[in-house]
Amino acid sequence: MEEKSTEKFSQVISSTAQKIGETLSQLAQKIGKETGKLAKIASLKAEIFRLQNDRKNKLEELGEKMLKLYKENALTVENLDTFKDTINSILEIEREIDAKNMEIKKIQEEEKMTDEEISQIPMSQ
Repeated sequence: MEEKSTEKFSQVISSTAQKIGETLSQLAQKIGKETGKLAKIASLKAEIFRLQNDRKNKLEELGEKMLKLYKENALTVENLDTFKDTINSILEIEREIDAKNMEIKKIQEEEKMTDEEISQIPMSQ
């Protein structure tokens, strides 16, 4: 099932990627912005999307571990350290997402772009 989801995701991204060059060019003309900056934002959006999926997977992993211990009646304060690595991974992913969003915000401010203009930029592959 997961393989089908990955395949479907890849197909969607590939299809979208074919249109990105044209879309970015049209968008750049429309809003009068540098295509390179728009491509960078598109790339950052794709990275954020990937990181959000990684975060979701880590949260699921954390939940599965906790549920397993709970079912075994072994979920105690003493064994909370077993979750530390997973929690730290989630926190690191969140920091990366924040950093990518800050990069987008910086470009947005440099180019004097509105939130609506940013939202119109598709994510790249």
